[in-house]
Amino acid sequence: MESQVTNNENALRLFFTDDVFVVEDKSVKIELPAVAEAVLPIISISNIEQNAPGIVVENTIIPAQKPSNQSDSYAQKVEILPIVEEPLPQKTFKFLGGNKKSVLILVNDETYDVSSEQGRELLRKIVKAIDLSTPDFALLNYANYSGATFAELEQFFKPQIMLSFGVEATHLKLNLTWAGEIILYETTRIIFAPNLHPLDSDLSSKKSLWGNLQKIK
Repeated sequence: MESQVTNNENALRLFFTDDVFVVEDKSVKIELPAVAEAVLPIISISNIEQNAPGIVVENTIIPAQKPSNQSDSYAQKVEILPIVEEPLPQKTFKFLGGNKKSVLILVNDETYDVSSEQGRELLRKIVKAIDLSTPDFALLNYANYSGATFAELEQFFKPQIMLSFGVEATHLKLNLTWAGEIILYETTRIIFAPNLHPLDSDLSSKKSLWGNLQKIK
């Protein structure tokens, strides 16, 4: 006798023509079988070597996992601001005159405020020769500010012309060599000469100075 059991979907439809509904019955509790976890015994490598001397166990070095590049990418996205040096405080100087025409006159006298009587008379002739009056220039005794650089003087006075009597280029930290001619340094025309008192009796230096003064009138 043939089996009456069938799994054919078309054949089952001939017998089950009614709709089937699935209703949850909370009163019925179905206990699921506990899942048994297989626990393998821990076998040390030393035991394997003792029990199976013919087996060679090689030490395998597992490379360290490369850390995520997330932090690297984040560091690359962070904008690194440049370090800006704070400007040095401006050095101040006490001077005579008004500096209206941006003419700086340096003297270097440790005894007098400006120079001796002969030196002051010579200075009056010099400023008159280039059509300057007291409000036009700034007169500074460098002896009171020994060590001041040209950069500091330039920052404070902004001179277009500088007449330096007894103050040499090395005093001002300038890498210049005076050869008797006007020097154009950046935007400043510079004339170097001996200090006023000895200059009054130095005919050669005085003649060179007068020649340069005519060029800046």
